[in-house]
Amino acid sequence: MNQNAIRTIRTLLPSTTSVTQEQIDEAINTVLGIPQYSGIDRASLTREVQSIYNIRIDDFRIIEARERRLPWLSERKSSVNWRFWNRYRDYLQIEKNFAPDVLNKLDRLTDRIMDGLFDPTRNVIIDKRGLVVGQVQSGKTSNYTGLICKAADSGYKLIIVLAGVHNNLRSQTQLRLDEGFLGFDTQHQRAFNQNNLWIGVGRIDQGIVAHSLTSSMEKGDFTAGAANALGLNFNTNEPIIAVVKKNAAVLNRLLQWLLAQSVETADGRRVIGNKSLLLIDDEADNASINTKPENDGTTRINGLIRDILRLFDRSGYVGYTATPFANIFIPLTEDDLFPRDFIINLPSPSNYIGPDKVFGFEMIEDDEDSDTVLPIVRRVDDHQNFIPDNLRHRDNFYEYGSDPNGRSEIQLPAEVPDS
Repeated sequence: MNQNAIRTIRTLLPSTTSVTQEQIDEAINTVLGIPQYSGIDRASLTREVQSIYNIRIDDFRIIEARERRLPWLSERKSSVNWRFWNRYRDYLQIEKNFAPDVLNKLDRLTDRIMDGLFDPTRNVIIDKRGLVVGQVQSGKTSNYTGLICKAADSGYKLIIVLAGVHNNLRSQTQLRLDEGFLGFDTQHQRAFNQNNLWIGVGRIDQGIVAHSLTSSMEKGDFTAGAANALGLNFNTNEPIIAVVKKNAAVLNRLLQWLLAQSVETADGRRVIGNKSLLLIDDEADNASINTKPENDGTTRINGLIRDILRLFDRSGYVGYTATPFANIFIPLTEDDLFPRDFIINLPSPSNYIGPDKVFGFEMIEDDEDSDTVLPIVRRVDDHQNFIPDNLRHRDNFYEYGSDPNGRSEIQLPAEVPDS
């Protein structure tokens, strides 16, 4: 009941962060005057609404190659019907209670990523590479779901999401995109029709069409047979998405299926020229990078990702990761996955709790107060008798509770080498 009341209150408040306590009180008075909400505790309802409107998020930061930048979004923005994005924004606000500041910054950030890519309706040969860096569990999936929605609205007709290396992670990502982008449960049907089982954004608007080559079932990864069984025309003008594992066999099946949709050029190359591709690489530091020595070829997964991108005249690659260390050391070759167009920092909202909130950036004494670090870590300082600080691999150490002094000696195996 509280959540329904909060949703109603939010419709009465402006969609900005500059909301006064007087406006909150007035909206709460209106809602509590509705008979179905009259029994809700005013104080707890007020606290919940205040918490939503007190969440803030910093502006993003970007590093980009200005000589490769081709701004396009501002010119086209007013002519695009942002149905996928508006539906997803409504879903985050109504169903997920996202704070207004978080929603506004998500809108700006996804616009900036889109502008760092390319206009998908232009008949050019182009490829773009970018990277988005964010904290663990800080909203990367919401960010790339918003990016996918805007990409579909603006004219990207094929979207591929590389979702980890395990079936359960791929299935989980597919379900999130079922809820945030497609609007229907792909366990029941992958192609859009009026009989879909509506979930997530589909409960807000059932008239927005997109199709999936994969499903959220544990074994719903890409197969050519399942894709062909959809009866879906690859050249449809409606967006198509595929959520696949970073697995060589799966990626090879996808590549072979895409090759069957391509046409041969005069120089013998196979090309898909009638669709713009957006490829999202979740956890882009894992499995995607070529780890073979220089001049020794490529790893299988890295090579297949590059082959898929190379197949399209117009392709955009955006990696997402919390640990970008390997990505920035990718050799800057013509078609590798180095983020040569942009690297964007994805800021965390003010209610995000990560390592810095738990441990801080420097040692805090037990009797020291901090405004930024949670008081939940206590240092162990009674260990010296049984685990000295300078203990070596071959030293004796003691287990509490055996000899008359409360210790029993334990000798490590002799074959353990010195450190």
